[in-house]
Amino acid sequence: MRLEIRHLELVVEVAEAGSLRRAAARLHLSQPAVTTQLKRIEQFVGGALFIRSTDGVVPTHTGAELVRDARNLLRQFDALQRTARVNAASESGAPVKVGGIPAQQFSLLVNALTAMLPRREVTSRTIRETGTLTALLRSGELDVAVLREFSGFPVRRPEGVEHRLLLREPFFIGVSQRHPLAERGEIELADLAGEKWVMPDPDDSGMNEYFARVCASAGFEQRIAHLTTEAHVAFALTAENRGICLLYPIGTARDGLATLSLAGTPLSRDLVLAWRTGSRLAPLVDEVCAKIDQDYLALVEGSRFYRKWWHGGGSAFALP
Repeated sequence: MRLEIRHLELVVEVAEAGSLRRAAARLHLSQPAVTTQLKRIEQFVGGALFIRSTDGVVPTHTGAELVRDARNLLRQFDALQRTARVNAASESGAPVKVGGIPAQQFSLLVNALTAMLPRREVTSRTIRETGTLTALLRSGELDVAVLREFSGFPVRRPEGVEHRLLLREPFFIGVSQRHPLAERGEIELADLAGEKWVMPDPDDSGMNEYFARVCASAGFEQRIAHLTTEAHVAFALTAENRGICLLYPIGTARDGLATLSLAGTPLSRDLVLAWRTGSRLAPLVDEVCAKIDQDYLALVEGSRFYRKWWHGGGSAFALP
């Protein structure tokens, strides 16, 4: 026998879990399998690595030193893998082609890829139509894209395209600062019965139908007075009290508007990263998603209203 990466991972997991049972659950192994493997490792090194008790396990002096060195080696191994994947993805001279809806995750994706692949050009285009995005992914015209998905309206993903949920993003409501609800902060969706809405033009994502269904389940019919895909038009109409509008948590200046959250977060969208299975970017997905998450959390902290919602329990709803 010789020590392998999987052995080091097992020893570190046992130390961090504090028990063989919890370590087995984290490693998706049976407890007897973990116990047997640990005994083999201890036989190889020539001494006990953990002291067993009814309360769990505690590293011996030898075990603590092995765990420390194993952590360092695993970090180096992870760095080696990341470097190899990035170098392999950078070898191709072709640009990385990014598509997606105009959400924060789209620009964060472009930024992440630009930083991770400094020797490759990154090109991008925003597209609202879900069908167009998936078709471009299938054809190879796009390497990676940010899609949106609404409950009850699943996106049909073509063969050869994988996906991962990035975030479940809430919708807030924008009202005029002169609106009677403006100072409430949080309201029930039913409080909006009878209001006129400013909504985007319907598209193939099912968003408008989704909004109508959720409003109906809250006991009222959504009354749409204005349709526009331009955020500044929607905000101007809302500021003049011509209607209420949906708000994404992070966005451009909203002069004259008050932001309201909805109790229970009944309105939301899933933001999904999709990529071609055979793309050179596929091995980098974990790192890309981690970078997007990190940068998005920085944006959350920079938004007073969203930060309050997020730390008030919203993060448990939003994070996959």
